[in-house]
Amino acid sequence: MQLQKLTAQDRKQDARKKIMLGGLFVKAGLDSFHPHDPATLYGMLLDAKAALDSNPAIGAKWKHLGKELIKF
Repeated sequence: MQLQKLTAQDRKQDARKKIMLGGLFVKAGLDSFHPHDPATLYGMLLDAKAALDSNPAIGAKWKHLGKELIKF
């Protein structure tokens, strides 16, 4: 029983995380790619990850920009 509750809680947390990420895509105006062109959106994310991996300082730039646009 406890395992089932934990699994349900984990699923809730996962769903919440995905909803929040989806909200960021909408806020950035990237929701128009889905469902018509998800490959482009995925490619953009992979390119951003590669840029971050090769230049970690770019993460600070992105964070600064994001904090200006989204008040957490």
